[in-house]
Amino acid sequence: ETIFDTLNAKAALYAVGEYLEFTGLDIPVFVSGTLVDQSGRTLSGQTGEAFYASIRHAKPMCVGLNCALGAKHMVPFVERLAKCVECFLHVYSNAGLPNAMGGYDDTPDDMADENEVFFKNGWINMVGGCCGSTPQHIKAIREMSEKYEPRKLPDVGRPKMWLSGLEDLVVDDVHNHLGLPFLNVGERCNISGSIRFKKLMMAGDYATAMDIAKKQVEDGAHVIDINVDDGMLDGLAAMQKFVKIAVTEPDVAKVPFMLDASKFDIVMAGVKWCQGKCIVNSISLKVGVELFKEQATLLKKHGCAIVVMAFDEDGQAATASEKVRICKRSYDMLVNEVRFPPEDIIFDPNVLTIGTGMEEHQNYGVDFINATKTIKEQCPYVKISGGISNLSFGFRGVMKIRESIHSVFLQEAILKSGMDVGIVNPHEMIAYSELEDDMKVLCENLVFNKNDEATDDMLERTNYERACIDAKKKGLLPPRKPRGPMPNLPRLEFDYDKVSPVPATEPPLPTSDVARNHVPNTYLNAKLTHEKIAAIRAKATNPTKPMNLDYSQPSDTYPESFPHFVRGRDSLREHITSLFTSRIALYDGAMGTMIQNYAKRNRLEEEEYRGERFADWTCAMKGNNDQLSISQPQIIQGIYREYLEVGGSDMIGTNTFSSTTIAMADYEMEAYAYELNYEGARLAREVCDEVTAKDPTKPRFVVGAMGPTNRTGSISPSVEDPAARNVTFDELVEAYFEQIVGLMDGGADILMVETIFDTL
Repeated sequence: ETIFDTLNAKAALYAVGEYLEFTGLDIPVFVSGTLVDQSGRTLSGQTGEAFYASIRHAKPMCVGLNCALGAKHMVPFVERLAKCVECFLHVYSNAGLPNAMGGYDDTPDDMADENEVFFKNGWINMVGGCCGSTPQHIKAIREMSEKYEPRKLPDVGRPKMWLSGLEDLVVDDVHNHLGLPFLNVGERCNISGSIRFKKLMMAGDYATAMDIAKKQVEDGAHVIDINVDDGMLDGLAAMQKFVKIAVTEPDVAKVPFMLDASKFDIVMAGVKWCQGKCIVNSISLKVGVELFKEQATLLKKHGCAIVVMAFDEDGQAATASEKVRICKRSYDMLVNEVRFPPEDIIFDPNVLTIGTGMEEHQNYGVDFINATKTIKEQCPYVKISGGISNLSFGFRGVMKIRESIHSVFLQEAILKSGMDVGIVNPHEMIAYSELEDDMKVLCENLVFNKNDEATDDMLERTNYERACIDAKKKGLLPPRKPRGPMPNLPRLEFDYDKVSPVPATEPPLPTSDVARNHVPNTYLNAKLTHEKIAAIRAKATNPTKPMNLDYSQPSDTYPESFPHFVRGRDSLREHITSLFTSRIALYDGAMGTMIQNYAKRNRLEEEEYRGERFADWTCAMKGNNDQLSISQPQIIQGIYREYLEVGGSDMIGTNTFSSTTIAMADYEMEAYAYELNYEGARLAREVCDEVTAKDPTKPRFVVGAMGPTNRTGSISPSVEDPAARNVTFDELVEAYFEQIVGLMDGGADILMVETIFDTL
């Protein structure tokens, strides 16, 4: 249960199957998945339908969803499962979503009410509760459910091949980008089908190889064929690595995979890394009856669909009659002896090359088309596939000719004989309706072997098309060209453009005179009397007034020259430049983690967060860590001191991550923003000075931490209105400005705008 990675579930179900096989027992199996959020996907990215398609081969008695969400959040996903699940269906949701404290607020009546929609619609057969539920919750749900009927098992209809990647795919319902009822299997991630892919695999460039896979999906591939067969490549390792990377690429992993190899152990290695229901290409009777059935049985346990080649112990089938004979023999063994689902069988009756000039090859297209229809008639529910590029191999180098031949062949094989699947390059496919009339005649003569001159005629047309290509290369009668890359013309240079680079002595400087001249900060903040600063101080909540605002030190406090530093005497800009260019400086670590660790060793509950001053505060304060700078200053100073003395930090960030009026609104403490920043910095200032005094050669600095607030100016809080915002740019500026005043008045040396997820 609580499955968020379908591959784990498949492993568990495989183990169950082994146990049942070894014991001879019949034990009902239930499977429960978890959709982690409102995207309706598992943590590993699958939709609910894809999850079910991936595990339905194990024949669970009941499937459903639990955990992560409350009942009302599960409604659309349960509804979708109810429309497709062939077995019983269950739900056991959480008691709503967790609150800010990690608890669950739904009462028994709430939870019962939210589950009622499942009963009313007849979607489920079993119900329960997950996180936050109690016996009282289950009692209320039971009482609510008693007046409703359970879900009726769906009618049993025609079996269909149901594949999955991150999304599910019912092969029997597919139409490709040309409108044909045909499954496009992209061929370009096949070493035999793409020179570029082969080079990338040989070079170990898997990232670029993923781009090829993505392009195949964009161009119309419903399934990606993966073949890494090559004598110079470790196929076992390459298959595993490719699949493991591919399943992390959403644009690739959303479609099912066809794992393609001449060695069975290579495809099996890939199968074990696929969370979805994939196709294995291929098995055949050429290995002998017993091994054939053994391989099929293993693949059935893993839930794979299979490609079965028209090979047997005597070799490859070429004629229509041989194709039919071998496929029917294979079908009978698979369905009657192995009990392999017939809808998961894909026969490949061998697409062979035509137009070679050899008389015995002329009828290969007709043989395949005729065999396809007969196999479909004699072997219910199977699919027919083939490697389409094999057909026109004799005309390689002229893609227009090849794809025109394929178009005529597929039009007949799909619409007249029932071919379902093909390994193709979707980008190059040509619709039958787009063929030139004379090209269509040539292709039909060749594919259907209408006359003895068909090959010669096509060769003549091929020579013509090749001549057109060559003419274009030579610039003869060129068509209108699209704008391509243009040459870069030289820019006029002046003397100041020819200045050579020089080593930098410091980071780029602000444009102010004080920065450019490295004027030391006086640390006499009381003299800063701008009206905005004065207004902020005037409304400050600090109980002790006037506050100390000045932190200048006597110039003879410590020796002159780096590494010593005296506030008011030395330029901090120069000091930081010297420090950062002489060694790697140390910042502190997490304040929140340290507070949590303190709470594990000491009492730190609501009472401690409030302290004496906020004992009667109107809302909960626990969790407002910034508040501890006021209510429990000894805790915060202790953490500062530990980072400085134990960690050896050169700089410590103030406990002010959320100390803006915007973020403090959650605790009704907007008015205390200045004081929070002042106290956070003041406490740090005291400890830094204390530690610096012990070793003046290592001065310590206070970094005023400015967090991201809990609102964003770039993202809408409303899914209905992308233009909506819950804060303006100016409001953010005002909040940050007040924070800055408090930090600097408290003695900060540096300001840190940190953890920003919104550049605005």
